[in-house]
Amino acid sequence: MSDYITDGKGRNTMDKKIQPKLRFRGFTDAWEQRKGAEVICVRRDTIANPPKDIVDVELENLIEGGGLQGDLSLRTASTSVFHEHDTLFGRLRPYLRKFWFANTSGVKSGEIWSLYSSTLKPEFLYALTQSAQFLNQALQTAGTKMPRAEWKTIVEAYFAVPQAEEQEKIGILFQKLEQLIDAEKRKLHLLQERKRSLLKGIFNRTIRFEGFTGVWKQQKLKDEAISISAGGDIDREKLLPSGRYPVIGNALSNNGIIGYYANDYEVKGPAVTVTGRGEVGVAKAREMNFTPVVRLLAIKSLHDSHFLECAINLHRAPLESTGVPQLTIPIISNYKLLFPPTLMEEMSIGLLFKHIDSLIAAVFLKIELLNLKKQSLLQQMFV
Repeated sequence: MSDYITDGKGRNTMDKKIQPKLRFRGFTDAWEQRKGAEVICVRRDTIANPPKDIVDVELENLIEGGGLQGDLSLRTASTSVFHEHDTLFGRLRPYLRKFWFANTSGVKSGEIWSLYSSTLKPEFLYALTQSAQFLNQALQTAGTKMPRAEWKTIVEAYFAVPQAEEQEKIGILFQKLEQLIDAEKRKLHLLQERKRSLLKGIFNRTIRFEGFTGVWKQQKLKDEAISISAGGDIDREKLLPSGRYPVIGNALSNNGIIGYYANDYEVKGPAVTVTGRGEVGVAKAREMNFTPVVRLLAIKSLHDSHFLECAINLHRAPLESTGVPQLTIPIISNYKLLFPPTLMEEMSIGLLFKHIDSLIAAVFLKIELLNLKKQSLLQQMFV
């Protein structure tokens, strides 16, 4: 970060200059307060008969935090136009923070603003729309169930902006940062696709490790498990933010860890947990001793835990439901799973997917850290 300097005072300097906490070296001029109507425009162009090969961006295509996903072929009656280098901003539920810096022209949903400026650099405008400076205005919404950002709020608000040269450097910085994030997302997608392909091939027995030739057999999980149990209630009096033995629930974030017990655990690792509520049926190998809670299922067996995780995650079965879908012990006990004839083959398969999962987790972490860096820079480089 040698290109930046920090004055530590921000806008509250003695000479009342409006300036951010973090700037590129060499820039000291105050930022100018400009009314939204002067610096930000919303495109209102339409096209009567869009060509079939035109890009169509709907709300579901915009990714939280920036980017595009999914099918972009023309599939709606959208006639609202956007141009290359416009900033697309999802005005419906603006708290979702959905943006895209357009690298082409196309048509879009009416629930998306296509923003441009005759005075601001396009890359700077894109970064500005992700700053608290802009989002605080966009979040002054109309409606409760389906809140929408109001254009009149944006045009009446004031935004602090620097001179063109500083705008350009700020815009380029955030473009490069997003390119890094996008590259890691592509890497993540490739790893996940590779994992899916290997899972399919290995469990179809079209791919096998060298030296293993025996016949796989289908068995019910209850016949292969030492025990299948469901977690109970959380002991709030014993729950700690850190400790020796994790307390694990059905959440998929943070590996499901809710907290820790200092001295107690219910399941000795290795074992496999399977979510019984929420996003049900997701298996996870656990190597440590732990306590499952809120109906999280825990399976002890003599099988390799990482292999068993894969086998369960490939299985699909009907769920018990009385309004809230849940996976129960009787249902999972009757899962019919395929097992290789030797533990050595299980361990080879389990080790492969453990390694792939560690690579996926590392890329996830890098994306998370890059996003945190981006948010930190947005907070410090805008007034």
